[in-house]
Amino acid sequence: MVTVQEAEAIIKDHWLPAKTESIPIASCVGRVLAEPIYADRDYPPINRVLMDGIAINYAAYAAGQRSFAVAGIAPAGTSPATLPDPQQCLEVMTGCALPLGSDLVIPYEQIRIEGGIATITQEVERNRGDFVHPQGSDCSAGALVLRPGITLKSIHVGILASFGYSRIQVERTPRIKVVATGSELIPIEQTPAPYQLRRSNAEALRAALLAYGYTEVETDHLPDDPAAIATHYQANTPNYDLLIYSGGVSRGKCDYLPAIWQSCGVTAYIHGVAQKPGKPMWFGIDHQANTIVWGLPGNPISALVCLHRYLLNRNTDSGHLSEVITFKPNLTLFVPVKMSANRVFTPIMPNNSGDFIALTDSDGFVELPPAQTILSPEQSIQFYPWY
Repeated sequence: MVTVQEAEAIIKDHWLPAKTESIPIASCVGRVLAEPIYADRDYPPINRVLMDGIAINYAAYAAGQRSFAVAGIAPAGTSPATLPDPQQCLEVMTGCALPLGSDLVIPYEQIRIEGGIATITQEVERNRGDFVHPQGSDCSAGALVLRPGITLKSIHVGILASFGYSRIQVERTPRIKVVATGSELIPIEQTPAPYQLRRSNAEALRAALLAYGYTEVETDHLPDDPAAIATHYQANTPNYDLLIYSGGVSRGKCDYLPAIWQSCGVTAYIHGVAQKPGKPMWFGIDHQANTIVWGLPGNPISALVCLHRYLLNRNTDSGHLSEVITFKPNLTLFVPVKMSANRVFTPIMPNNSGDFIALTDSDGFVELPPAQTILSPEQSIQFYPWY
């Protein structure tokens, strides 16, 4: 049996890297970038004019000249013009290349043009390079612009387009199947006998995965039949990146899953975690099929806690308990709580790990460390929200 921290590290170390796919940048927002993005040229690629106005030679201005004959216009989208004479100026448009021979731009708002002569009408402090975006000042050709692993936003689309990327490699959305196991489980729409249960676990786990952002999540059901379990596993591993099972991983006579997985070539890395609920949790990798196999306990609270603690844990928080909790040491304890606006957590104590109705008013759960028997409101604790 491993600790919660050891289980977390094992899962992180052995979690298979995401598969990738090439998509157009028009549909990349929200996806995770899977390749480095490099600048294909300096940016800006020219000495770029930042304001409509005139471009002059700074030395002439510094020498006291304030009126300049207009020698022409330099629009955007053309190769750099040349200032024919340091005593003259060129009218320039925002975004155009700074004319060769000029190194200062003065906006139209600060000049007057009459009879082909531009005269500076506002005296302000000016320096060489004013209103000029120097070539390569944002980045040089070959520079790393975007790193793999970021979640792409609309601003990134503009960057990608600027450097010539019409398609990019992104992490492919993992294909997940949640499999409820147990001969006592029946479809939701059927009326159960007293010894039967509706298939609620798989639906709750799927809903949490979808709310977290996974988009390709299916559910299935298997009876406690070793042959059916093995056949199902072999048929599904080629089609899914992650198989999550609910139930069948403890030590009971009908908990066939761990032995069947290992007979099918799955390498087991975890079977049993020092935590409550969720002690029987199982984790392994089918390295030949490149499939992650994760066995969650069948009790509803146990399954949901394990899923959120080890996978759906992007937005954790911290706070304090509203009251003292006393518990047995040597196991990490997960306690459902109601969270107040100022991050005070009120414990909700289920009757057992199957008492999912007790979760109705909870916002998530807190993690209590195994080395203590009493946890007081003064201590900061970690909170995991439900999805």
